[in-house]
Amino acid sequence: MKRTIAVLILALFVTAGAFASILQIGPAATVDFNPNQFNLESYKDVGKYQFGAEARVNLLFLQAGANASFSLPNSEGNWKIDTMLSANLVAGPKLVNVSVGAAIPYTFLLGPGASSIDLGSFLEQPLYLKAGLNFNFAFIGVGASYYIPTGLPVNKVVSEIQKISPDLSKGRLSLAVFFNFL
Repeated sequence: MKRTIAVLILALFVTAGAFASILQIGPAATVDFNPNQFNLESYKDVGKYQFGAEARVNLLFLQAGANASFSLPNSEGNWKIDTMLSANLVAGPKLVNVSVGAAIPYTFLLGPGASSIDLGSFLEQPLYLKAGLNFNFAFIGVGASYYIPTGLPVNKVVSEIQKISPDLSKGRLSLAVFFNFL
């Protein structure tokens, strides 16, 4: 029995290592998450979630990611799209690993009453810290990421790094299921 379990575990590691991929794409759900006031009942309301997609590119121990979540149209018919671009360091085997890094959010509206997208304000967005836990099973991966705002805009992080103050009460939790490609 022990030998059978050992062979199954070894087969899982070999399969995961053989099929862990460079490109991962899949559906994602995002929700505001405050660990200081965690109440499981409040997360049963589907209206609190945003749904969308996440994509990641993995090269050795580096990872670049993009997350886009959509909210239902508001009273003016505009769709709110929250995006998050991230750069991460990944540690651990391909089967289960941890990623840490930084992310930049950008929110814009699409629809009849939406203003134009101002990419010039991208560097004025607040920098977020990101931590993630990822599982890769052959062609499928599952990832959970937690984003924490630092309180500083991206363009001032280098000059005012001593003013960084992460705020856990304004964190965002993202859960994604990935299809592994390449």
